[in-house]
Amino acid sequence: MVNKEIFSLVGKKVLVTGGSGFIGTNITQRLVKENAIVSATYHSKEPRFPVNGVSYIHADLINKEDCQLVTKDIDYIIMTAAFVSGAQGMLANPMQLVTDTVILNLRVLEAAYLNGVKKCIYISSGMVYPFKKELLKEEDGFTEDPFEKYFTGGWSRRFIEVVCRMYAEKLKAMDITVLRIDNLYGPYDNFEQKKSHVMPALIRKTVERMNPFEVWGDGNDYKDFIYIDDLIEGIILALKKAKGYEVFNLASGKNVTIKEALKIILRCGNYEDAEIIYNTDMPMMIPYKRLSVEKAERILGFKASTSLEDGIKKTMDWYRKNPASD
Repeated sequence: MVNKEIFSLVGKKVLVTGGSGFIGTNITQRLVKENAIVSATYHSKEPRFPVNGVSYIHADLINKEDCQLVTKDIDYIIMTAAFVSGAQGMLANPMQLVTDTVILNLRVLEAAYLNGVKKCIYISSGMVYPFKKELLKEEDGFTEDPFEKYFTGGWSRRFIEVVCRMYAEKLKAMDITVLRIDNLYGPYDNFEQKKSHVMPALIRKTVERMNPFEVWGDGNDYKDFIYIDDLIEGIILALKKAKGYEVFNLASGKNVTIKEALKIILRCGNYEDAEIIYNTDMPMMIPYKRLSVEKAERILGFKASTSLEDGIKKTMDWYRKNPASD
């Protein structure tokens, strides 16, 4: 369902869980520009890039009392907090992504319900989808098991989505919008070697002139990379327009292979003479996935506008000024 009256965020109290992370940092910047009253939680580390105008709160969202405290008197919540890792970490310790991520999000939803929060945006993942070569629409999220290597992460997010539906559709307690995203990249991403995803990992190797240049897998798997600014626009559109319980894919709508993306990365980094080695002994994830964005375009008016080359240039420029220290 869509709210035809697009409301203003001016003066609205918005909480961002995981507010010092990749999505959290970018969405808090946008919310401040929208003149919202923004608070953000952080857990293990103080924000490396604090945003002016944001009230940061140290909280353990697995703790019921902390969730009650941070959601009190809040109008809207954007739920970005989760335990994340790269492919290696996901395979090494898959259950941490399940247990802690599920508990903290259920605690936040429970506290939001008890404190009368009007609306939540839950950032889910394309991991919920099964492996299919066809275009994946929102209704395909529960048709079959997720891709085998995403089984634990995919089902944990499916479970959180079901609980979101319980609160929004069955209890009619608040509006909740689920946004399924995949292969996000841009400034403030995690560039740590053990936790980074494919795009920040390749950008870091390019900037640091890794030689030989190791790429995990054979480079033939397809990805739909969406730039952070496009995702943030989608979140704002969902916050302003969607009502009741809704699920949307947010993606660029364009698939490229890792080899094709790497070619652009190396060109943007003036490192086209890199000696590339494809290491097929390292973890490879889903070989193909393409999310349909038709529903988001039709209902929200969402359309990713950043080209892959422009997004890579912006991300690379940011990383050069803010290199990882690990």
